[in-house]
This record gives sequence, structure tokens and C-alpha cells, in this order.
Amino acid sequence: MTFHWSVHHLTEYLSEVSGQQDETLAIRVAAERAAEALDAEVAVVIVAGKVRACVGFGLDDPPAALTRNARAGGTLLVPGTGNLHTFAADLGRDIEGTLVVARVDEPLVAEELQMLHGMAKMLGMAVRGLRTLEAERILREAREREAQQRLELLEAVRARQRLVETLLEIQRAISSRKPLPDIFDIITSGASGLVEGWGIVLVLTDPAGQDPPVIASRNGNRTCDDVAVRVGAAAAMAAKRVVCQTTDGHGADGVLIAAPVLVAEEIVGSLVADLPARLGNAAEWRAVLTAFAQQVSLALTDVRTIAAMREAFHDPLTGLANRALLLDVLEQAIGESNPATNDVTVIYIDLDGFKAVNDSSGHQAGDELLRLVATRISSCLRAGDVAARVGGDEFVIMLEHADQAAGIEVAERIISAVKEPFHISGREMFVAASAGVAQKRPSCTDAAELLSTSDIAMYQAKQRGRGRAVVFEPAMKAAIHARMELQGDLRRATGFQEFSLQYQPIVSLGTGRPIGVEALIRWNHPQRGPVPPSEFISIAEETGIIRELSRWVLEQSARQASEWRKAIPGLCLNVNVSARQIGFRRFPAEVAEILAGTGLPSHALTLELTETALMLDPEAALSHLRELRELGVQVSVDDFGTGYSSLSYLRNFPVDEVKIDRTFVAHMDRSADDLTLVRAIVDLGRSLRLQTVAEGIENTRQLTTLRELGCGLGQGYLLAQPMNPPDVQPYFLRRLPILTRASTADNLDAGRPGA
Repeated sequence: MTFHWSVHHLTEYLSEVSGQQDETLAIRVAAERAAEALDAEVAVVIVAGKVRACVGFGLDDPPAALTRNARAGGTLLVPGTGNLHTFAADLGRDIEGTLVVARVDEPLVAEELQMLHGMAKMLGMAVRGLRTLEAERILREAREREAQQRLELLEAVRARQRLVETLLEIQRAISSRKPLPDIFDIITSGASGLVEGWGIVLVLTDPAGQDPPVIASRNGNRTCDDVAVRVGAAAAMAAKRVVCQTTDGHGADGVLIAAPVLVAEEIVGSLVADLPARLGNAAEWRAVLTAFAQQVSLALTDVRTIAAMREAFHDPLTGLANRALLLDVLEQAIGESNPATNDVTVIYIDLDGFKAVNDSSGHQAGDELLRLVATRISSCLRAGDVAARVGGDEFVIMLEHADQAAGIEVAERIISAVKEPFHISGREMFVAASAGVAQKRPSCTDAAELLSTSDIAMYQAKQRGRGRAVVFEPAMKAAIHARMELQGDLRRATGFQEFSLQYQPIVSLGTGRPIGVEALIRWNHPQRGPVPPSEFISIAEETGIIRELSRWVLEQSARQASEWRKAIPGLCLNVNVSARQIGFRRFPAEVAEILAGTGLPSHALTLELTETALMLDPEAALSHLRELRELGVQVSVDDFGTGYSSLSYLRNFPVDEVKIDRTFVAHMDRSADDLTLVRAIVDLGRSLRLQTVAEGIENTRQLTTLRELGCGLGQGYLLAQPMNPPDVQPYFLRRLPILTRASTADNLDAGRPGA
């Protein structure tokens, strides 16, 4: 045997033994490879006095003499085998063990003994390394278990801290006398947060005992429907203790835990946890739910919240149901309705012009108006119909056992009732109502969905002219989505960089010469391009942006007109004013500030208001118009003939001009009725010494007829299209042949009222 041969075997031996991941396996491999390398019939590894591996006899049957005299070596007679020459080598430091080999007939030579010792040392090193790794693994696992235990302890402490903080928040809400619905929401939200975001529902009985229990608050994810929740709540209230029930809603097993709510030992409701099955059996969740049910009891026991229990389900201003009660009774009605007839219909009412009344007359008058509107709405309903106030000036009617036709009939009855004048603090006020009607569809199972469809229909009613009822159609959803997007874009555009003004000349029909311009706002949307005023003005009015936008129009156009008047001294400016503006208390002062700041003379400005804007709050409008008249500003009634068209307000209001709506002008050459109406408006203006302006003149027949009728002024594409500011001055100078400033001013002023 050569030295190179032994080195090769030692290398292989080291590779195989050290490559094992387990001490027992490494020892077994070491014994097997030692026997092979040394051509030995027997190989034994003894560690701490125990045989760990034995090749040739088996681990359970090595000769006792071999293991007893392992370190001594020598010759050993084994029956059935013969004489064995035994040799032993220690495994090295820190390892109390021996590698023993035995060979029949031929003893080991020096080099083989050297290799045996090398193998023993390598096995000792491998065992030490594996023991070190095993010790490190055990230590690491112990540390990981300890870390996990610490995390679990920390999470338990945090959970307890969250519970304490949530209960303190509830206590603060109760002690600070927050509204009862807000306290309920804090309780259900806090409890839901502690049960991994699963559903918490608060069910309360009617204090008067007349109505069935209602869902006062809910938070979190649901696993079952309201029917199961109500059943669980009823069970807890009947048993007067915490009850658990299994459910199988929403495709997964769940558990309802319901804890009763007591006030002065009287059952008033139940707090229900709607949990997945894996959480339902945990005693800690039952304890948490009981703690929160006690918080509901504390809130209801409080003297002030006892008195406020009715407010949880009714609007304190009007006495009508509130949104929570509406949704609950609507949910019940949908659940009980006949799928074949779909006999649940909802009407969504929004008041047109209420914000203007509120702004001009104050919140007290606005509140009284809402109370009167609620009374009129209730008078239009049957017994059993539910009326609710769900927002500032928004009302919802739920009709059971009523189809779409019945809903339209009720909606039109309400619209007619609301249209009549209201008398508040000795003043006459007007509002209108827009209504959206939606009947439950076969696929509808959710109260919020039905309410949303009626809301969408109501917005369509507003878009189509207000003061009307519109029935929901599925295609409306896309339209309302587009409108909401446009509303968001409009809010973002109020820096006015996207807006511009065009000016349409107002022409004397007698001379054909321009006497002034009307300012027209334009919106150039960065993605949509030009957006017509008919699409965004109503949105601006609904959102309140109109006041800011209207002030910008007035200020910009006044500054521009003042600049033009340096070359065209008599030029006059007409500017449209919204109902929100005329209702603003400081509006006359605001106009005076703009005139002073831009240098435009007051007599050169005419403000155009619609009939509807004037009639929303006639007394406030009259007061503001008188202040404007004292400033020297003139007033024009825009779109005359399309609104109230009352002779009394033309006599009583300080009005200088009426504008004939373009719809009458467009049809008067082929409609005797429209021609008669236009003639009547011109005659009325003449008798009241008011200037008349015809809008939308598109052809020469219309122009000729208006001249024959005696209409003074006109606008329209036949006369002049709206133009950009740089084009206005050249247009006027081309059409005014008299070159002197003074004569130009006289020429223009000749077309104004009273000239």
C-alpha cells in the first residue's frame, strides 16, 4: 500500500463523513468507510462507552471482548470467525470515543495504522462540528421560541392596550355628549377593530315599542345577512345572556355571538359579532363583545342619551325618519317584497333654490323652510309610506306596495305642493323640487343600491330643467358618473387658468349698430376640450363654486370693458348673475368694490338675472336690487317667459330690461302662439318703459318680425357671434362711422333703456 493510496482514501473519507447532517449517520458512514479503506472485516465506533456503529457484527451483537478491550488492541479469537487482529484510535479531544477495526489473518501495517488514526481524528472533528451545529440549532430554536413568545406577549399587551384605548374613547364620547349615532358607530367600529375587522352590528328596540328592532350601527366585514343577525340578536335578548349561533352565509361557515344590551335591567337591544368559525369559539371574543355591550348600556343609561334615543332614528329638525331608520325599513321592505311584482318604489327629492334662500335669509329661515317642506311632503303620502330627511335639503320617500306609476304620481304631487309660496316671518319665499323615482328591480337586494338609483334619477331631473320628476334608467349610471367626474374637474379648475371669456355684441335692431356686449364664460378642459356652459353651470351652482366663478366673470369683464371704453366710451356690459350671488348678503357691496377697482362706470353695467333667481326670496332680491339701483347699475330679467312671468314683480322690482328667451324667437316665424307671446312681451316692456332684448336671432325673417313688433335690441348669430376679447374693439370701430369719442358714446348710449 502506497502513501498516495492512503491520502486518496483519507480525502474521500473526510468528504463523506463531514458531508453528513446528522451525528449518528456520520458515525455509521465513518465505520463503513474505515472498513472498506482498510480491508477490515470489522469496524466499530464507541462513543462514551456505547457502541454507536458496528460493521461486520451489527450494532446489537458486537463481541463483548472487542468493545471491552478496544483501546488495548491485539489478537482476539471470535468463534466462527477466527483470530481478529484489532487496532484502535481515539477520536481526539473533547470526544470520549474510539474507532476500532479488526482484520482476519493479516495485521495493519504502519501506513494503515497512520490512516486509521487520521480517520479517527477526522471523525472526531466531524462529530465535534455536528455537535456544535446541533447546539447552535437548539439554541437558535430556543431563542426563536422565546422571541415568538415575546411577540405573542407583546401582541397580547397591545390588544389589551387597544381595548383600553377604545373603551376610553367611548367613555370620552359619552361624557362629552356626542350624538348617539356617533357613539354607536364608535362602539361598533372599535369592537370590529379588536376582532380582526369582522362585522359588529348593534340592534336596538324602538323606545316606544311601536316599531320592530332596527340596526342602529354596523361596522366591519359580513359573513351572513341581516336576517341571521336579527335572529341572533333576538335570541340574546330573550335569553338575557351571551348566545352563540352557527351560520352558513356567504359560502362559509360562521358564528354569531350576541350579547344583550340592558338599561336599568330592561333589555333594549343586542350587540352582535358576525365572525368566521375559526374565531367564534374563542372565549376572549365573547368577553370583548360583552365589554362593548356594556358600553352601549352606559351610553343609553346616560340621562342625555336616553332623551336622544328618538334622535337616533329621526331627524331632530323635521321629525321625519333619518337615513339610518330609512335604510333599515327599506332593507326590511326589500326582503319582504314580492320578487314577481317588485312593489317597492323610492322617490329622492332635492330642493331647487334652497341654498339661495339659506344664504340670503339666514339659517333660521332655512330651518323653518325645511320644516314646512317636510309637512307638505308628509301631506302627500299614504299611511304606511315613510318619509325621511337624508341631507341638508334632501328627502327620500319609500312607498311599499307601489309600482313606478304610483311613484311618479306621488312625486308630481310633492313637486306641485312644494312649488306653492312659503310664508316665513312675514316674507314670501319660493323653492322648487326635483324628484328621482326608482322602482325595485328583480336583481336588487340592497337598500343602498335602490337609494342610489333614485339619487341618480334625481340628478337627471335637475339636468333636464329642475322642478320635475324623472324615472331611473340603467343608462343614467354612466351619465351620472361622467357628471361626477366633471364636478371633480370643475373643483380642480377653480384657479381660473382653464376659463376664459367671450363677448357677444348686443345690437340695436333699429340702427343695426352694436351698443354693448354680454360676457360669456368658456371652459377649455385640458383633456375634454371646450365644455359647454349648459354642462358645467348647473354643477357649479350645486357645489357652490358658482359664487367664486361669477365674481371672477364680473371682475374680469368689468376690467376689460373699462379698457375698451377708452376707445369706445359708450360701450355697455351685460353680465349674468346666479341665484346664489343675488342671495349673498354682500352682493351689492361686492359689485361696488369691483366697479371701483376696475374703473367701470356703474351706468355701463347691466346685471342679468333669471326669473327663478328673483323669486326664490323676493324680499331679499328686492332689497339687493334697490341697492344696485342706488349704485346706478341696471338690471335685466333673463329668459323672460320661461319662469314665473309675473307682471307684479316686473312692476315692483327695479328692473330696466327684459330678455325674450331664444326658444320663443326660434319658433315665432312658424308658431302663432310663440309670435303672440313675443308680441305680448314687447308690448309689456313698452308699457312699463322697459327695454326689450331678443335672444337667438338666427335669420332675417326673425329680425324683420322683431323690428316690426318694436323690439329694441337683439343678439344672435345673424347679428354677431361671440368673439374673443382682441376682436371686440375692431368690430365696434368698424360699425361706428362717427369717429369722435363723444359722438361714439352718444351713438352707443342711444340704445340703452330710457335713452
